[in-house]
Amino acid sequence: MQLTSKQILGALQVLTWIAFIGLCIETGAILITTSISLFFHPEAAADLYLGLDLSALLHYSRWYYVQVTSLIIALYALKAYMVFHLIQILQQINLVHPFSQTIAHLISRLSRIAIGTAVLSFIANGTVDWLQKHVVELPNLNEHIGDGAAYLFFAGIVYILAQVFNRGMEIQSENELTV
Repeated sequence: MQLTSKQILGALQVLTWIAFIGLCIETGAILITTSISLFFHPEAAADLYLGLDLSALLHYSRWYYVQVTSLIIALYALKAYMVFHLIQILQQINLVHPFSQTIAHLISRLSRIAIGTAVLSFIANGTVDWLQKHVVELPNLNEHIGDGAAYLFFAGIVYILAQVFNRGMEIQSENELTV
């Protein structure tokens, strides 16, 4: 049995919805446990999410703790927002006339969000590195912060794709006018 493009797009849409829901759950879990550790039970900082232990940072400084957890929460939220835009692209794509203003706009927006995520990831990595050198020993946060270079590379690829879509839109409209 051969899969059609429509079936593949449908499967991708289901997978992106699963990823989006997972990222929203991760964002919410870290947000809630951070709030609990700040306002009710400071010992909750020992296991924020999936074994993330920032209790030493909370005991050293609430300000640094809020700063690091805010960066982590913002990065998870931006990842979820990128996946949400991917869902919108998959819902809007038309295989008969794939080049549309809506798709080009969504792809351009996705590249801008990815650039913002890369910048925030670089800031978060710099903040964590500084804290580890000057303030307190922290666990490895790469799983939660990510690599800014990867987001930057992704943004570049998506930006190129947006330019291809803009050009494809021009060619598609020229062909419609000449027919």
